[in-house]
Amino acid sequence: MRKTMEQIVLEGQVAKCRSIEELYVLWELMQQMEEDPFGNTCYPELDQRNFHVDGIADPEHYDGTLYILKETNMRKMIQKGETMPVASDIRADFLSGKSPSGRVEYLDYLTSMQKILWEEKHPGEECRLPGKKLREKAAVLYINKRGGKGAADEISMDYGQYYIEFIKKQIRLLNPKTVVCCGEDLFRLIVMEVFQNKKQKKNREIYMKWKDLVRGDVFFADRDYRPVKETKKDEAEVRVVRMWNPSYRVCVVGRVPERI
Repeated sequence: MRKTMEQIVLEGQVAKCRSIEELYVLWELMQQMEEDPFGNTCYPELDQRNFHVDGIADPEHYDGTLYILKETNMRKMIQKGETMPVASDIRADFLSGKSPSGRVEYLDYLTSMQKILWEEKHPGEECRLPGKKLREKAAVLYINKRGGKGAADEISMDYGQYYIEFIKKQIRLLNPKTVVCCGEDLFRLIVMEVFQNKKQKKNREIYMKWKDLVRGDVFFADRDYRPVKETKKDEAEVRVVRMWNPSYRVCVVGRVPERI
């Protein structure tokens, strides 16, 4: 999927963004300028101008936990024929735990993960905080800002590769301490592209290097997003957790993962 010279120039401005709002302006422009996105980075049933605003649910209580998911689910809107350009801020739905349109999914699973992370910080205590109190400490990032259908295809991941510079910048601006990737492919994308933990073979196959760094579904990095060995994880500033399927919760304190 090629980019026009205008898009390349626009993409070059991403590094200069000093706020999420500034980044989103460039991101929306980039989407509108994209040539032939349908079937590649955009579902044919959707408008390429769709944009879902995500990020920190409650700035006052944000503790540096970031959840990364593929896409908001717009299947219900597609079925109703509501395919006009959609500009929506999904942070309110994430915080309230209610999504009338069905776009924001897996809220119960993410809340359960928040409970696990809270209990990790408070050893020996059982978390009794309500869901909203747990979610207000987090941020959410959808790889595909246009939204999708919850389908098992590559469109959202292709979108992620196409807009990877925007995703990198958004993560930097959110400045997370713990990044929870809700899927194996998301984990690979973030670790390989955002943290540059990859290597290319002579046959041009790209794979994750420093495989010994990924232990127990967790990857560690320093403040400059450089990999840190598991043996020096206490020196790490950021960790990336592989929550390989949203129907599971991954316990990061040494217990066996359990079904919710």
